[in-house]
Amino acid sequence: MADKPKITFSTNPNPRNRALIDGLVPIEGYELEYVGDKYTPGEMHYRFVQGEFDLAEMSTATLMRIKEKGQRFRALPVFFQRGPRQRNIFYCEGKLNHPSELKGKQIGCFRYGATAVSWARGFLLDEYDIKTTDVSWFVSGKEVYIGNELPVKVERLDPPPPFGQEKARLSQLVSEGKLAAALVAGDSGYTGLFGGGSLPAVMGKFPGVKPLFDDTDEIIRYVKRTRIYPIIHIMAMKEETAERFPDLPAKLIEAFREANRLAPKYFTPKDAEGYAKERDVLGYDPYDCVLTDSDKKSIQALNRYQIEHGLVKKEIPLESLFVKEAFNGKG
Repeated sequence: MADKPKITFSTNPNPRNRALIDGLVPIEGYELEYVGDKYTPGEMHYRFVQGEFDLAEMSTATLMRIKEKGQRFRALPVFFQRGPRQRNIFYCEGKLNHPSELKGKQIGCFRYGATAVSWARGFLLDEYDIKTTDVSWFVSGKEVYIGNELPVKVERLDPPPPFGQEKARLSQLVSEGKLAAALVAGDSGYTGLFGGGSLPAVMGKFPGVKPLFDDTDEIIRYVKRTRIYPIIHIMAMKEETAERFPDLPAKLIEAFREANRLAPKYFTPKDAEGYAKERDVLGYDPYDCVLTDSDKKSIQALNRYQIEHGLVKKEIPLESLFVKEAFNGKG
């Protein structure tokens, strides 16, 4: 019997992919080889863009940028790290009275092109009319991929710290009043909606630093009103792999659906309760590996934000971003 084709994949473990990582969900005709979780998300995305894996968890914003530049990757309708990013906008208590005061100031972020940062900037744009060009930017970390000249002034920490160690400097500068705010990655999912999670501890290391937006009712109203539920990480694959194995994308989507169905075995009781509340607020399961109308609207919003940020030049059709099998689902 011929050996099964080996498909390498990298993803940070979470309850919704653990069944795949643990080998509980086989893929008929293929051997799925997990290459480990030894990388931070930023480094994993960087390595995938360099072509190291067939399939990987990917920054959604970076995927859009590399697609626009002609690199051959396609997304699956498999979403991790979702949720509103309001709680990931930090300021120093007593040094800012209203978000509108951010205009004309300097804002920090761990990567200008990070998906969480793009979503946070998009929120400030839509809700407070704060354009990317209304402020200047300070970046503390290494970028994964930026393919265009930016329309804004960007000051960078040089040399940048290693992946995963970018936030401490931001917290210090916000506390000292040298940055008016900082946008970082942190709580998503039900903790992003309801709070009570573990926002980056390092952001509270310096006096007065706290989330600028922390009203649960307001955050829920925003999600229900806009029908935007940010997608931070997405599973993507090499187009070359999809072309070599044309039955693989559909099998992968179904495998991730099955892994999501098995996720409760990995939940803590608190997680189970929180994710049930998340589904109740949204009216659907945002991790069901189905490209819903709400998901399409969210992706298009992120595309619009990245255009405003100078990170992409034009709208990327969903049909060129996702594998064609993504459009065969229930959404």
